[in-house]
Amino acid sequence: MKENKGKKRWGLILFIVFIMIGTSVSFVFLDFGPQNEIIKDTEIKFVRYPDHLEAKINGNYAAFSFLPSEVESIPVPSDISSRLQNKFEIDATYDFNSTYREAIALAHHQMELTLATYNIYFRKGFTTNTTFNLPVITCNDATPNVPVIFFKYSNSTNIHYQKDCIIAEAASNQDFIRIKDRLVYAILGVVK
Repeated sequence: MKENKGKKRWGLILFIVFIMIGTSVSFVFLDFGPQNEIIKDTEIKFVRYPDHLEAKINGNYAAFSFLPSEVESIPVPSDISSRLQNKFEIDATYDFNSTYREAIALAHHQMELTLATYNIYFRKGFTTNTTFNLPVITCNDATPNVPVIFFKYSNSTNIHYQKDCIIAEAASNQDFIRIKDRLVYAILGVVK
């Protein structure tokens, strides 16, 4: 009798282990986990991951935080795309003492990673000397071939330019990331 109970107990244990392992294997190999959302915006398919959006644009994958429809309301000059497209280098700068320096640094980093996949050199700097060994870049350095994007705080979020210097003004941390996406979409020809 004891032997029969022991066999039933072992049988139950093995059954439970089999179910647990089978369930785990099915999630790993059959991918029953959560699916990433696919969104179509401006005729481009975006995949929404937990921390970013990704789309194949002009043959390369690019990462964003916002969809084109979420940033196209940012006021920009009508010729901003032509000023940024087909460049081998784009410089970006900001005031190191800016209240929003972390958000601007993140925007610069994300912009650099995305543009590198399109063979666009993105040179980062500050408007004044610092101990970080980055170049001093100001609007005076902007040329038609190498535009400068000056990220700075403002009470409103917009993009305008002075000669060949593009001024990207934002009023919050999130708006600096939105404005970065707006500029990258312009560079890639997604929005004008």
